[in-house]
Amino acid sequence: MSPEPTLRPAEPDDAERIEELVESSMTASYALSPQDIETITEAVFDADPVRDRIEASETIVVLAELDGVAAGVVEAELEDGEGEIRRLHVDPERRGAGVGTALFERIQSELADEGIEEPRAVTLAANTSAGTFFERFGFEQVAERTTDIGGRESVEYVFAEQPGEVAEQNDSGSDASDADQPPEIPETTTATDGTELYLGEDPFQGTEGWFVETFSDADRSEQYGYYCLNCGSADVAMDNMERVRCGDCGNTRKPDDDYDGAYL
Repeated sequence: MSPEPTLRPAEPDDAERIEELVESSMTASYALSPQDIETITEAVFDADPVRDRIEASETIVVLAELDGVAAGVVEAELEDGEGEIRRLHVDPERRGAGVGTALFERIQSELADEGIEEPRAVTLAANTSAGTFFERFGFEQVAERTTDIGGRESVEYVFAEQPGEVAEQNDSGSDASDADQPPEIPETTTATDGTELYLGEDPFQGTEGWFVETFSDADRSEQYGYYCLNCGSADVAMDNMERVRCGDCGNTRKPDDDYDGAYL
């Protein structure tokens, strides 16, 4: 079972780790050249401007930790009674544990405490996966604007919450009805290379059926991969966009089902 992220207000001493985390996140998730990523990270995520935003009264910065290590960060900016959710990033090595969802829900709660019930969410157009993430929370794109970041003109998409648009979700974030329950999970299975695998207890849904994590030890502390409960295959792989796919039946968990990526 994956650990739950711990959320807390970011502190000035976190600035350097946030800078590293964001650079890794953008490199993994953005359709930008290395030079453009360097320009943006230096202008926005250098330790000094990050530290300034952490200490500013008009900015809320929340950090997520997994096993005591910074795994993600999100910011919100307050101005004239309105709030914008910006700069949500998750360490690529710690994606798939619900960090992005936890951060987004926490920052919404923080904004509600400030009296802001209808915040907007903003992301660079270069991040093509952010829109599907926001749509899971009932947000739709309402505007497009340009902004200057380090002398580079960039396009931003603006999203706003639309009442009644939140999809019914199961615990993994996938659309599901109460009647659509996972089948019984076997105790063990065998990998394609002959390794004996132990199956986890927290299935999540794909397009054709359910998946569950597999582990190489009986204590279930060393994750090995995934098992498709739809066809009983351990020939399941995850790509760098968090897409889980069964090589036998094609059952797929798409990245927009549980994407924990980067939203500048």
